[in-house]
Parts: sequence; C-alpha cells; structure tokens
Amino acid sequence: MNNMLEVKGLSRSFPGFQLKDISFTLPKGYIMGLIGPNGSGKTTTIKLILNMLKRGGGTVKILGMDNLSDEKAAKAELAVVFDSNYFCEAWTAAQTEAALAGFYKNWDTDRFHQLLSRFHIDPAKKGKDLSRGMQMKLMLACAFSYDAKLLILDEPTSGLDPVSRDELLTILSGYIEDGEHSVLFSTHITSDLERAADYITYINRGSLFFTGGKDEFVDSFRIVKGGPGDLTAELKERLIGIRTFPTGFEALVRTEDLGRLKRRGDAEMSGSRTGFAGADLWNGASAAYSDVKEKSLSADTLVVEPATIDEIVVFTSKVLEDGEA
Repeated sequence: MNNMLEVKGLSRSFPGFQLKDISFTLPKGYIMGLIGPNGSGKTTTIKLILNMLKRGGGTVKILGMDNLSDEKAAKAELAVVFDSNYFCEAWTAAQTEAALAGFYKNWDTDRFHQLLSRFHIDPAKKGKDLSRGMQMKLMLACAFSYDAKLLILDEPTSGLDPVSRDELLTILSGYIEDGEHSVLFSTHITSDLERAADYITYINRGSLFFTGGKDEFVDSFRIVKGGPGDLTAELKERLIGIRTFPTGFEALVRTEDLGRLKRRGDAEMSGSRTGFAGADLWNGASAAYSDVKEKSLSADTLVVEPATIDEIVVFTSKVLEDGEA
C-alpha cells in the first residue's frame, strides 16, 4: 500500500453550504497542505475523514482501510491535532498518558517520556499551565507515542510564535523521514506550507480547485504587474484576478497563458526570463522560474514575478466571489 490516505468523491450538504466531490490522494512519506479561505470546507473534510460527520457520498481509505467499515483499525493508525488543546486542562502530562495509553495496544511509555524530555515538557505540570506551543507539543508527544502513521493537523500553527512554528515544522519533517508516515496539514499560514509541504489540496467554496504537487501548483501561476497603460483588452482576458491602483495594477495569470501574450511595442526588460519576447515567451511558460526578480515599473513595461501560495488563494477566491455576486 503506497497511499496513506485516499479520498474519493467526498460530499456533504448543510443549509447554505455544500461540500462537493472532493478527491485527493496522500502518498506515504509526504506532507500535504489543505488550504482554502474560511468556510471553504477544510474542517468539514477533516471531520468526514475522521467520521465525525455523516457523509453525503464518497469514500475514505486510510492505509487501504475504509474509515467506516474498518473504523477502529483505521483510527488506530492516525492521530489528530486540532487548533486548541483537547486534553483535560486539569490533568498533568503524566495523567494524560494514563488516560490515553489503554486505548492503544502499541503505546510506548518510554517513548512518551523521551518526547516529553525532548519537548521540555514537565510531566507534573497541568495542561492549563502550559503555553499554547507546549500544549501543541504535548498532543504531538501523545501522537508519536503509539506510532500513528497518519497525522492530521487542523490549524496547528495558529497562534504560535515564529520560534514554535519553526520547531513544529522541523518535527514534522523528521516524522515523515522514514517514508512510512504522512501528514495532512490544514492551515491559513501558507508560508509554513511553502517550506514543509510536498502536496497541496486547495478547496474553495466547497469545491476542489486543485490537488497535486506543491511545486506544480505554484508554478502554474504568475503575478503580473504594470502601469495603467499596460492593461490591454488582451491581457484582461487572461487575468484570473486583479488589483488596480492609481499607478497601475497587479494580477494573477496562469503561467501557460503568458506564452499567448504578445509583446507591446519595443519595450523589453533586462533579466533572463522577465521580459516579453514574442508569442513563444520564455520558450515554454510552464517551467519553474526561480531566477525571476522584481523590477521597477515603467510605461509599457510588464513585470512578471513568481506567485506565492497566499497570492494564488487570495486572487482565485476573489474571482469566485465576484462570479457569484
């Protein structure tokens, strides 16, 4: 079994919202970022994977086991960390272990205490006295103590300081190193995914926008900037989303569409891959352009930059909102 998680055709209807036909696959040994604006369906998807909600349709398999017919066995292979501490706050770390260990036949007490030491968690300290970051580490220590193969994180870095976030990402990278563990990571802090994720699944307004490799997702889009005179009718047709200013505009465009835009006049820009050079722009616009650098704007000049995950989500979300207005 090469896939850790397989989701096919997942659906659920609520008054005023519908999660529609969500499908994605997370292979073993990788981290997948689950992204989308608030209310897009990320938490609903996670709850359906965990069988915390009744689905309207679709299937979920964890290590090949159906999450309904094989629920107990499937859940023994996963751990969940939500955005807030779900342990009793009056319990110490030692009491938390005592409450959980009996539910997992492969619970490793030595491993648990090694993790407490590594994470600098006092086993005699109550949950309510731990910082937000330490509570997160306690939940991770519990997850790692029974060797959960799939770790599902729902907004785990929300409210964490940069040092704690960096430490969490380092822990997750180590967790998947052996190729036998995977992480599904829902977050609004897309810079974390740019560092840690291998795959991206993007849900917007209950529909699947993209699922696949992170690099493929980022390389599929570019940010275009220009002055007021650069916003031609041809360019407007290619844009996915746009912000306009008195001095010009910035917009999102699919990388493949850049090759269809013809150069205006004789304007060119220095740099190996930043200037328009005819219909065969950049000799294949779908490749990754790591050496694109920001240039100053001038009349009849377009600047093309790599798009961040955050920019892609913002611009595409605005288009979907405008389309429903």
